[in-house]
Amino acid sequence: MKIISKIFAITLPIFIFFTTSCKPKDLENTCDPKADSYLETLIVQAITTPVSYHCGFNLLDIPPFGYRHSNYRLYLNFPVSIIPRHPMNSSYSIQGALPSGLTFDTATGEIKGTTTQITTATNLTITKNSPGFGMVTITLQVVDTSPTMVYGQFGFFNCANTYNSGACTPGSATNQNFSFPYGVVADPSGGVYISGVNRIQYFPPNTTASTRVYGQFGMFTCDLANVNSAGSCGVGSTNANSLNGVREIALDHQGGLYAVDLANHRVLYFFKDTIIPSVVYGQPDYTTNTPGSTSAISLNTPQSVVSSPEGGVYISESATHRVLYFPPGSTTATRIYGQTNFTTTTTGTTNVNLSGPMGITLDSEGGLYVVDTNNNRVLYFPVGSTVASRVYGQPNFTTNTPGTASATTLSGPTKVALDQSENLYVSDSGNHRVVVYPRTTQSAGIAAVAVFGQFNNMLCGVANNNGSCAGPNIGPNSLSTPTGISFNQLGQLHISDQQNNRILVF
Repeated sequence: MKIISKIFAITLPIFIFFTTSCKPKDLENTCDPKADSYLETLIVQAITTPVSYHCGFNLLDIPPFGYRHSNYRLYLNFPVSIIPRHPMNSSYSIQGALPSGLTFDTATGEIKGTTTQITTATNLTITKNSPGFGMVTITLQVVDTSPTMVYGQFGFFNCANTYNSGACTPGSATNQNFSFPYGVVADPSGGVYISGVNRIQYFPPNTTASTRVYGQFGMFTCDLANVNSAGSCGVGSTNANSLNGVREIALDHQGGLYAVDLANHRVLYFFKDTIIPSVVYGQPDYTTNTPGSTSAISLNTPQSVVSSPEGGVYISESATHRVLYFPPGSTTATRIYGQTNFTTTTTGTTNVNLSGPMGITLDSEGGLYVVDTNNNRVLYFPVGSTVASRVYGQPNFTTNTPGTASATTLSGPTKVALDQSENLYVSDSGNHRVVVYPRTTQSAGIAAVAVFGQFNNMLCGVANNNGSCAGPNIGPNSLSTPTGISFNQLGQLHISDQQNNRILVF
């Protein structure tokens, strides 16, 4: 590094001399890759300020080149759309062999297509040539859609017991089991948070025994609503250490944890690695648990929460048929979806109404996906708009019929997530499956292209499918009322298989 710094120190004045005195027109074009001085041009662009001039050409303030992830985990026969973090038309090149079924767009830098073959991890080096210059290396791997890990059943894929005791028989609460798990989210290190009934457990990377528990005063053998004190697993009153019907959980960019405490009508925020909350949404303090009148500061049966990149918070409420947005540092909402103001609770089936919304998530542009559960659909709201522009699960914005399993229907959906290609995953709980929709701008009638839980059969909606659209048969590829879904930093899908009392990792 010191040698490189000395070289730059010596050569920089020379380069500046040449670049501040424009060459005659009959000399070579230094921006031509074939020119002898092309490398010098790239160095000048790299070491000068973001906005500068080079021989009469304005070097614009170009965002740094890169992709959203360095490692991409792609599922076999799934659509792929990997685009630069700051999309722009340019000149791109790629080194390395793409997985079968994928192509590279030299004008946009997008890797796209549908995977057709399982591969090992493959390194690809992508260069952006103009405007600006950049080079990145990413890794792609295509894998099967079979789970590789299970939480809550001691490694057994054919067990589904509540509070599994370790011998595929029901027992009592420990740090290795669940009763109807609901939400799941992974931190950047690979650790996993899992919510269920009245507690949240944290599992370090690659382990199925939790080391931290929320809502039970640190007791792993307790799973009661509003536990009253440490060392005593007894029901008490609402307090800062208690949970009652915990639902969705989410992490912010600082590693803080949001927890939807449904029956206490609040959302709690915990700083990273702490089990005592520091912020409460929906209540004036930590001991109140009444819904309160409908307003910008109250919550009534909250269901889901998501943190935006700037630190804002979105919370869905099923009883008041709305989604609220809270700006950074505030517990007073400033934006509302599903209602015209903060005091109404109207339900409906249009592109501006909601009925019992549950899961929510944000895309890379800040657009909001809302699972409109009672309307058996998912709505997409573009960034800055409270009018939906896209609907999944229904042929239009005015129908809400629950559908038997097909590529275009949903029945009682609950949760939603986006993979690394921003394909949309929906927990179609009533059909005991998770369906996958490709990235699209289509407004309605969108067809799913893949499914988990039904052996790739889009027309089957059986609980614990045995492979022949019949059941029940608990196995690694079966689901029974899936709820929470999320992806970790490596692109691995986590599904909360609620009625089977387990979390599957794919």
